[in-house]
Amino acid sequence: MSFKIWFILSILTVFAFLIGYLKVTNILLISLLLISTFLKGQLIADYFMGLKEVSIKYRVIPTFWLIVVLGLIAFFYYTSKGVS
Repeated sequence: MSFKIWFILSILTVFAFLIGYLKVTNILLISLLLISTFLKGQLIADYFMGLKEVSIKYRVIPTFWLIVVLGLIAFFYYTSKGVS
């Protein structure tokens, strides 16, 4: 199972690297980048931090943190001059 998760994390990381390397500022790709970052955070919390097997009250903490941080990043990115 961990190899499958590792492979998914690697693919999402390569996707994020390519967007940064190509300096793409398309609003759709930036949105996909934020979603992929959320998925990566959830996979790490669930499988590598071991939160998949604990009660929901402990699993909500990193999920809420990810939503707040990525939401703030999205808000400030989209309200700045970063989107063309």
